[in-house]
Amino acid sequence: MRSLERELRELNPSVKLLAVLAGVLHAALLPSAAVLLAHLLTAAALVALGRVRVRRAFALGALATLAGYTWVNFALFVANLGLAPGEALARVLLLDARIAAIILYSAFFAGTTDPAALASSLSLQLKVPYVYAFMSFVTLRSAPIVLGDLENMVAFRRVKGYASWRRPHRYLLSLSMPLLYLSVRRAALLAIAMESRGFGKLPHRTYVRPTKVRRRDWVFAGLYGAAIALATAVSLFQ
Repeated sequence: MRSLERELRELNPSVKLLAVLAGVLHAALLPSAAVLLAHLLTAAALVALGRVRVRRAFALGALATLAGYTWVNFALFVANLGLAPGEALARVLLLDARIAAIILYSAFFAGTTDPAALASSLSLQLKVPYVYAFMSFVTLRSAPIVLGDLENMVAFRRVKGYASWRRPHRYLLSLSMPLLYLSVRRAALLAIAMESRGFGKLPHRTYVRPTKVRRRDWVFAGLYGAAIALATAVSLFQ
């Protein structure tokens, strides 16, 4: 298990990105039960084998999204389209499976990808200009920092006795404004640091750890492609 975890984490980020995008597109174009079940199981297996650490806030947010998505679509199918409850529930479950697969694929990619390796891979393998590739690094690197700031503010308010949902709009505003200030401050400092180092002035740049497409990347792409092809064949011959 440890070796599989290491192999998944050391995959070329561009290969993982293309595989995830292909899986999401495949699930959208062929929304059959067999295809969606295959993607759901594959995504769950990748998350488990990669030992992705899922934060409680992320898990609760995903479950809340699925719950809200389920009852809203069920009500729309029954009230607006006039479907029977059983048929409406079956359609809603297919939509839920697609959303759950997308969430699991996203968790796998974000949880097993090094932001610096992603930026290098986008520039070296996909030939994305390094200025735009750097944006992916900033996004993946900033997300856990912002989440950590939010957790610290919530913990501070609980210790001080400020955490109260009696006026939810004021409580949410008291959290969002400091987060916005910290994010803008970090963005300004990052922009100053990049400008002072002449980032983006030259057409090309060097890389400390250049990424390459290795044999394990081809093996992963082949196995994933075979799984998608098998699911497609099963759905077509049902």
